Amino acid sequence: MTSTIDQSLLDLRAAVGCDVILPGEPGYDLGRRVWNADVDRRPAAIVRCRDAEDVSTALRWSLRHGYEVTVRGGGHNLAGTAVIDGAVMLDTGAIRDIVFDTTVGTVTVGAGAQWGDVDRAGQDLGVTVPAGVVSHTGVAGLTLGGGIGYLSRLYGMTVDHLVAATIVVADGSILQVSEQEHAELFWALRGAGHNYGVVTSFTFRYVELPGPATVRIALFGVEDRARILRFFRDWGPSAPENVTTYVRLYDCPPYWSQVPTAHRGKPIVSVATVHYGDPEAEPAATEAMFTQAEPVFTSVRSIPHALLQHSTDDEFRYGVRHYWKHVYLESLADDVIATVIDWVDRYPGRSLQAAAEIAQQVMCPFEVSSGGGAMDRRDNAATAASTPTLSFGANLSADFEIEEEKAPLVEWVKGFSDALIPYQGGTYINFASVQGDEEVARLAYGDKYDRLVAVKRRYDPDNVFRRGLVDLAPAPAS
Repeated sequence: MTSTIDQSLLDLRAAVGCDVILPGEPGYDLGRRVWNADVDRRPAAIVRCRDAEDVSTALRWSLRHGYEVTVRGGGHNLAGTAVIDGAVMLDTGAIRDIVFDTTVGTVTVGAGAQWGDVDRAGQDLGVTVPAGVVSHTGVAGLTLGGGIGYLSRLYGMTVDHLVAATIVVADGSILQVSEQEHAELFWALRGAGHNYGVVTSFTFRYVELPGPATVRIALFGVEDRARILRFFRDWGPSAPENVTTYVRLYDCPPYWSQVPTAHRGKPIVSVATVHYGDPEAEPAATEAMFTQAEPVFTSVRSIPHALLQHSTDDEFRYGVRHYWKHVYLESLADDVIATVIDWVDRYPGRSLQAAAEIAQQVMCPFEVSSGGGAMDRRDNAATAASTPTLSFGANLSADFEIEEEKAPLVEWVKGFSDALIPYQGGTYINFASVQGDEEVARLAYGDKYDRLVAVKRRYDPDNVFRRGLVDLAPAPAS
């Protein structure tokens, strides 16, 4: 496919001091590629910004010449909002500095960094920032949407540790924001930040690593699914705070040779616990979750946090297509469990695992994780990130490789999500596959929605950043 290049884009190259990549030039196809392979769009130009000044210059130029803009950090967003046909992409991937200030306990991270960069940099200091579960996730996108991961039950969300940021807003101004400066904008950035500008750096208060992570996994047969879920609903949220539990329902890949032949290719339930701290204390902390039935496979290993964050990168590799929905569930009552099992058994997809390895995180039709702990204690009003005080977060996932597989899988996700509406109490915006859905926005932000719109009107009155995960468009003037 070829594109006609607007000659004015040559002026963009002259206006900014950084690289500008145009269609057909080396690096263009790589630069427009994002994690979700279902997104295949062609921007008018890719501006490889090196700092906030480059972002400001490119933003002002684009708006002056009538171009829509998009923002790329790590490119991991499910909806692919980093890239839009015919827009100018402001790519912050080159802004990757990581600077620790051990005198005050903070780390400042460039918007182009990935979480694996932060984890590796903090490992020798014995510190980290609570984040996600895949190392190639971008710092910017995950933070701006809230940030949930292995350490959330111990330390809360990523945004709970954000103390300052540098942002380029719609008029090109470069602002330093914190609870002392532009406090309302800072509040909005922490959970709905994709909608307000281009953040070029984040300053976090880091935490001490709580010891190695011990990962215990067990697979159980199809007949044990309801029993495992019933026990998990009571045990998971009340487990020790240094333990996070994940329960997943899917068909066992036929090439998992570690599993007895009778269970390969058949429905199974997977239980994985991640325990931080002394490995000797792990069995007593987690064993109850694994004694409800006879497993068909078990494994246990203790690894550093940084290695844990990298351990499922292949499972969530680039090149796979995705359509997901997320729900916070008010309960896992028996009728919810029956609904879940019914819809999992209707899944029209196939296993897309990376290797014959049983990892603690796998792409699968249904995953539910335990809340509680620090997630219940966090001040829900302090940031835009809403985490209803519910016990369970569930992801409904369709993952595919071929375009012809898409339609029935998307229909399945939507049907499954609709079936859970009576039990749903919110959603996590970072797992939204559709951009600009007001219904999703109101579900994600609840009674914070109107306040977010007010911040939008102040800092982006023309709705320049309308390609965020949620379109918080200001109301038209009366």
